[in-house]
Amino acid sequence: MNNHLKRITAFVLILFLGGIMGVMGTRIAFRALLAKALAKPSIVSEKFDASLEKLTLPPEQEQKIVQILKEFHDQRQNLRAEFQPRFQKILTDTRQSILAELTHEQQVEFRKALRDELPLLQQFFEDRQSNH
Repeated sequence: MNNHLKRITAFVLILFLGGIMGVMGTRIAFRALLAKALAKPSIVSEKFDASLEKLTLPPEQEQKIVQILKEFHDQRQNLRAEFQPRFQKILTDTRQSILAELTHEQQVEFRKALRDELPLLQQFFEDRQSNH
């Protein structure tokens, strides 16, 4: 093989590996962010608070912003209370439908994959099963 072909092959291989590493890195970062958001939904409020603390606000403006944040918090709580049961049912129904299509060995593999890849989701299913 001549040097030119070796260089092209090496270049293509490096590009390919870089693409794979980028995809895997993105997946890992996304899962970490998702896990953080699921574990601590109040992170948005904390980010708002941290951003506002950097500002120097007159008392009347600060009171208005505190009221806006309180309304946001109340709306978010109401939305979560309304949304969560529907979302839980969708997750549970989807998981049960998938399990119904799998052999016993596949079910074991699927549960292990959930536990390894999405531990918060697996914890949700375990909590739901222990409550029933």
